Amino acid sequence: MDKRSIVFVLVVGAVFVGLNFYFSRQQDERNRALLQENKAKQERLATERKAQVEKKKLPLSEFPITPILVEEESVAWGIDVEGNTLTLAWADPLPEVVSIGGKEQKLLSKEPVAHGPVLYGPQNFTALDIASLPDEGKFDTYLLTLPREEKPELFVGEIDNGEFSLLLGAPKENGFVLSKANDVWLPVGFYEAKSQVLVPLQDLPLFPPTRTSTSFAPELVEVDGDQKFYVLKTPYQQLVFTNVGGALAEINLPLESETHPKSVVKEIAFDKEIVEQSPANARFPARPYHTPDSDEVHPEGQLGGFYPLLRRGIWNKKTVKISPQYYALNIVSEYPEMAELVYQVKEFTDEKIVFSTTQPHRKITKTYTVGKATKEAPYTLNLDLQIDGDSRGLWLTSGVPEVEIMSNRSSPQIQYRQSRKGKGEVEKLSLPKPKEVVSVSSVYPDWVVNSNGYLGMILDPLSEISAGYRAASILGTRVPTRLSVLDPKHDPYPASKYPGYQTLLPIPSKGGTYSFRVYGGPFEEKTLKTVDKIFSDKKTGYNPDYVACRTFYGWFSFISKPFARLLFLVMSFFHSITHSWGLSIILLTVSLRLLLYPLNAWSIKSTRRMQKLSPQIQAIQQKHKKDPKKGQMEIMALYKEKKVNPFTGCIPIVIQIPFLIAMFDLLKSSFQLRGAVFIPGWINDLTSPDVLFQWNTPIFFFGTQFHLLPILLGGVMFLQQRISSPAPTDPSKMTDQQRQQKAMGSIMTIVFAVMFYNFPSGLNIYWLSSMLLGIFQTWITGRYLDKAGSKQKVVVLEKGKKVAAKGR
Repeated sequence: MDKRSIVFVLVVGAVFVGLNFYFSRQQDERNRALLQENKAKQERLATERKAQVEKKKLPLSEFPITPILVEEESVAWGIDVEGNTLTLAWADPLPEVVSIGGKEQKLLSKEPVAHGPVLYGPQNFTALDIASLPDEGKFDTYLLTLPREEKPELFVGEIDNGEFSLLLGAPKENGFVLSKANDVWLPVGFYEAKSQVLVPLQDLPLFPPTRTSTSFAPELVEVDGDQKFYVLKTPYQQLVFTNVGGALAEINLPLESETHPKSVVKEIAFDKEIVEQSPANARFPARPYHTPDSDEVHPEGQLGGFYPLLRRGIWNKKTVKISPQYYALNIVSEYPEMAELVYQVKEFTDEKIVFSTTQPHRKITKTYTVGKATKEAPYTLNLDLQIDGDSRGLWLTSGVPEVEIMSNRSSPQIQYRQSRKGKGEVEKLSLPKPKEVVSVSSVYPDWVVNSNGYLGMILDPLSEISAGYRAASILGTRVPTRLSVLDPKHDPYPASKYPGYQTLLPIPSKGGTYSFRVYGGPFEEKTLKTVDKIFSDKKTGYNPDYVACRTFYGWFSFISKPFARLLFLVMSFFHSITHSWGLSIILLTVSLRLLLYPLNAWSIKSTRRMQKLSPQIQAIQQKHKKDPKKGQMEIMALYKEKKVNPFTGCIPIVIQIPFLIAMFDLLKSSFQLRGAVFIPGWINDLTSPDVLFQWNTPIFFFGTQFHLLPILLGGVMFLQQRISSPAPTDPSKMTDQQRQQKAMGSIMTIVFAVMFYNFPSGLNIYWLSSMLLGIFQTWITGRYLDKAGSKQKVVVLEKGKKVAAKGR
């Protein structure tokens, strides 16, 4: 390895070591802070849980517990369920007949297992009534364990969206989970203490017949009949409010057009496809609505022309309506009915709507304003929330953003900004697991972001509120994405694949008036800077700093981020000249190639010197066929003598990898490139794969679209490999290294073509342009070296003649 290579490797190594040390140190500081947060969080949760259990705990006398007698001797405890008795197997074998409440009951269970569920009942038994709780909502439950020699023990639990959990304690004995409705206690299932699993009774093998009681019905509010919708319009938003929750059911962003010149949201392929395939899901608003200028109800919204920022439900054969608890700016609590309160509209004008509702212990007034109240700031609205009375346990919701597909997958993001030592820092939150609610309790966020990558919601509390915030994961089947209506036959975007995420801010428990600024729109740099400028205060130094919510995504974003920023800066410069992001990517590639020209030229020259050594290397390999190790040592000595490094050919590729990753992250993070057209009809969106043509029936790997750019990229890579490393046509004359290079080149061509097939067209254009420029440089440099070599041979020949002449 020559001195230049050694210096280069050392410099690159030092840079990466420095970056790793810097980010590791930052991560250590974050980890220490996180540990302290988690400790405080656990202590707070434990205190809250104990208080919650004490509040909900009931005396045992409230439950239908009854002794089981055999020959007038108490042998076990049971639970009376409308004349039948549930118990646990206390003996083997169990008696066929027992006495319960002075009446005989027979054993109904077949082949009971030790400590397992057993049912006794009368002679005319038909089926056991059980409680079947819905998958959605939160319900109080109680676990009763039935030890043989001790009194039954009670544990408080809950079923939250179909998942059972105990609030406090861990029972040592098996038992039954009960729930009450209409003054009747009914079993939900059998609880196995060892595995801590709740098993529905109807799922138990050999258990007697069960039936869901028709008298048991959780009180869920059906809101559609009384639900009304009210629309406020701005040049940037169509805001659809509802009287249920006094919340935002829809935030629809107008697409860039002559009708909406101020909008920066471009139309993409999904917008067109939904209009064509499912017009019912492309109406804006989605349901009949009221406007300030008319008392009449508008029966349907406009077809197309808008982008739904929030998930709105779907309307087709499998209609799914979004629950009010997932609306934006709703007030929710642990009780589902809180989200479904019906508000009265007190005032409704072009720039203002006021909702109010009264409960026995509180009154809530919500005032929304747009336009002048928000200083005409793009994509913003204000919420003034007044709560008179008890406001404990209340949270303000962000709503659930719609799905954006990036490189064949979604990229939701949750962040918050907090001030530390006078500086604002934006932190990411790991996405909650399915059905999980994550609480961050030790921070006072300046604002919280819930985004789908390119667009999202920013909740900015302008008044002092309680510490912390929450992030919740919601099953995609409950908040289905609009993409799930596309091609129902093949279902390329199933709702279950795309869970929703919602952030919540706490409302102080003492009540009062609180103000919030809400940004709901694209995370486009210029727009965000405009909003920051409007609301900044030079006197106080206040700056909302919404532009900081723009995030670079990817596993290596901590390294690629500075490269991505540099690339975007250069691209923006070229875009100001060409007004085409596609051309800007090509010109950026040219710039990088010019920057790396000396290094690439050096690498090409080194490769050419390697090729000239091929006959000598082949001769050494032939000479040491029986001793390859000795042959390899002699080849390395030859490299050293001729000052050739076999690894220099890899250096240009290694140098370009950070830029390639940065471009990938840039395309997933820059809203300006979303929907940017390069070649109409082929490359319609630089952040999505190119589409030359498409068909209806999916084909393995290809799906329903043919992407040409990755195929061209594979062909160009194959061509570059053949040009940069030419090998003899006769395989027997190849060196081992040439065989390896040929095989590796063929493999990498296929790998890159497959890997890039679903990558954004902008990334394919960047890498394809880079490969073509690399081929051009290899050809130019090769011609130069060939000419220089020819001249050198002529000079040598002439000198030889002179020497020969002198010799005569």
